[in-house]
Amino acid sequence: MKSNLLFFVFIPFSIFINAQGNSPFSYYGPGTFTESSFQSNFTKSGAGVSSSSKNMLNPINPATYSNLTLTTGETGIYSSINFIGHNESKDIISNSNMGGFGLGIPLGEKFGGAFGLTSLSKQNYSFSYIQELSDGSEVEDIYEGNGGLSKLFLGLGTTYKKISIGANGHYIFGRLNDISKEKYNSADYKSIRFQEYNNVSGFNFNAGLQFKQNFNTQNYFILGSSLDFGGTQNTSNYLVANYFTVGQATTTNNKVTEAEFHETTDFVIDDRDDPKKGKIILPSTIQAGFSVGKSDNWEGSIEYRMRTLSSYELNDQSSSLNNSNTIIIAGSITPNKKALGRSNYWKTTSYNIGAHLGNSGIVVSEEELNEFGINFGFGLPLKKFKYQTETFGSSIFLSFGYVNRFNTVLDVTENFLNINASVILNDKWFIKRKFK
Repeated sequence: MKSNLLFFVFIPFSIFINAQGNSPFSYYGPGTFTESSFQSNFTKSGAGVSSSSKNMLNPINPATYSNLTLTTGETGIYSSINFIGHNESKDIISNSNMGGFGLGIPLGEKFGGAFGLTSLSKQNYSFSYIQELSDGSEVEDIYEGNGGLSKLFLGLGTTYKKISIGANGHYIFGRLNDISKEKYNSADYKSIRFQEYNNVSGFNFNAGLQFKQNFNTQNYFILGSSLDFGGTQNTSNYLVANYFTVGQATTTNNKVTEAEFHETTDFVIDDRDDPKKGKIILPSTIQAGFSVGKSDNWEGSIEYRMRTLSSYELNDQSSSLNNSNTIIIAGSITPNKKALGRSNYWKTTSYNIGAHLGNSGIVVSEEELNEFGINFGFGLPLKKFKYQTETFGSSIFLSFGYVNRFNTVLDVTENFLNINASVILNDKWFIKRKFK
């Protein structure tokens, strides 16, 4: 069970005596919420509810599925490096994983669908502090967490005149693992480890809306919004506790290091055969904005996102999170999307950029972490094909993101460098053949 008093207890000590994981602040809530890794959103710093594409997936707003003219698949890898600092100490922490998968299919002139798998949140932290006992010995309190939540989505979208609507159904699943240890340096006490496992499963959905006004055959204006309903999911929870000792061990390269030796044959607590049922309440997210642009050429967007993090609960334990609020400004340009030939290659390359600014919702020592980020990416086209009057082709997207979070009271800074590489495959399915 996570305690809201935890940081109050160890603020007088060093918060980063032992800092690992991707972010110590993923201790809060279900971990750090991962914004969409699909390139239509990532390269624009999370924008997407008011933009639309004929050949890129945009699960943030399922209303955009009706605009797909090509069967579109996307998958890639995602890497995050955190340069974290506290006072004079610094550390570099990194992790890599699949960025997600999605497939969008046009199902008619004004109808489309999509399905896929993507990350919802990631928990990966480790910190510790040392206390002195009344007999002069010391105990190190260690807190670690790993795991996260993912979601499978299946959605449909349709367009009627100037209005597009759509919805995604989500299956939420994953596990949040929280580990706490009391490690004594005195033989008079036995060190103990508690492992709490929270398995999550359930359903929710998000819905989206767009209104598009064409000024002429090329220029347009779009108003868009989406709502992720969050809601209550089921949890199955169990606790395992065991004693351990600390000693020396030899690594494979013959290096002697300190190691923990756990007593796993006689657990102090073991609830695995009788897990307790519980609930997790995930926050809702609303995002709205507008875009202006020129078809197949450029687009500019301004959007606002609010996530109700204060509503988060895990097994009747509320959090100390605030609601987060973010402003996003984004743009994209493709000099000449329909150009053919090697000499015109860079004219067909897509250039996207986005920036966001807001509060993270994470409160430490009565101060909230602010957040600023900027993303940019390049869509490098592969071989192009032409069907009737339509030119299309797949592409490789390489994009980069920078996020800064800071807390001046604790003198903590986090600087994330995020790298997202994806392959976007486009093809023309369900071609109606004509016979003479």
